[in-house]
Amino acid sequence: MTLSDTARGVMFAQETDDGLLALLTISHVDLAVPIRVVHNQVDVVSRGNTFTAFPFNLVLPTSEPDSPPKAQLTIDNVSREIGQAIRTISSAATVLIEVVRIKALDTLELSFPTLKLQNVRFDVAKVTGDLVSEDLQLEPYPAHTFSPAEFPGLF
Repeated sequence: MTLSDTARGVMFAQETDDGLLALLTISHVDLAVPIRVVHNQVDVVSRGNTFTAFPFNLVLPTSEPDSPPKAQLTIDNVSREIGQAIRTISSAATVLIEVVRIKALDTLELSFPTLKLQNVRFDVAKVTGDLVSEDLQLEPYPAHTFSPAEFPGLF
C-alpha cells in the first residue's frame, strides 16, 4: 500500500490544515474490547471506531533482507490503563497500525496488519514492545510431504 497523491501533498506542503494520524488497534481474545488509540490531542472516529487520544511513539517496520519486518511501539503508562490491560493477556497481542488523514478519517492511507506485540517491557512511565510479523522463511516448503500415504498416485 502506498500513500495517495493527496497524502504526499500534505506531507510536503509548507503549510497545511491537514495532516496524518497514526491509529493503533491492539486486540487479543483475552481483551473484552480492543484497545484503540490515536497519536493526537483529541479522540477521533474512523470507520465507526473511536480511537482515544493517547501518547505513543511508533517506529515503523523496516525492510531487512534477512529478517521479517519489525517495528517498535512505546506507549505512555502514566494512567496505567493500557499497561494493566496488556499484562492480563496470555499470549502475544495482535496490533494493527493504520495511517489516515485528518481531513479524511475514514480513508486509509497506510496499513500494517497482523503484527504481533512481543518482548513487552514495563516501567513506571511507559510500555515498550516489538511489533513483529510472521517470518514466512520458517514455514516448511513444500507444505506437504510427498509420501505414498498422502499422494498414492505418485508411487
